[in-house]
Amino acid sequence: MAIEELLRRAQESLANGRFPEARDAADEAFALDGNDPQVRELYGNVYLAHGIRRSGEARERRRKEIEGHGTPGESFEDSEAVAATFREVVGAFDRVLAVDPDHVKALSLKAQALFRIDRGNRAAALAAYDRAVAALEATVPAGAVRETGRKNLMRDRRRIEAPCPACDDTGFCPECAGSGWRRTLGFRRRCEACLGHGICKRCGVL
Repeated sequence: MAIEELLRRAQESLANGRFPEARDAADEAFALDGNDPQVRELYGNVYLAHGIRRSGEARERRRKEIEGHGTPGESFEDSEAVAATFREVVGAFDRVLAVDPDHVKALSLKAQALFRIDRGNRAAALAAYDRAVAALEATVPAGAVRETGRKNLMRDRRRIEAPCPACDDTGFCPECAGSGWRRTLGFRRRCEACLGHGICKRCGVL
């Protein structure tokens, strides 16, 4: 199949949310000519979208597993399915960076994914944020857009640069242990501390 047709198919599939088809077409086009600028751009866009989508799925599945885990405060470990999905997310962002090493969004999202997988990855996540800041400064002209982007990246970096004392660095809401729910007098209600999200308000990562 010609590269032009593969690009058209990938773009159309991506626009209509048919992510597996978009990836297949992008992969095939990249295998045919991985140096073509249009192919590389589309390949990056497809895998950026894939990483974002799978990250949301991994976080939601983790939240459901936490909710069904049992007693708040008990230790929690991801199932292999959740861990594998997070690894897939990092792999997707690595594919974006393979064709565009200065992709600021992919770098920042990779940092978040690394930290969500395991807070033992803090140094690697911080390094990814530093690369994102450097890439932003190298690719975006000085001005309000660059300054806003830099402030946002540094804000997100600061949230993870030291262990969080509020949640003992688990990332889970200390009031509901990440389930998003609390029981009072036998009644189950949404946790007011995290508004049902299960996320520590201070470090904000689940």
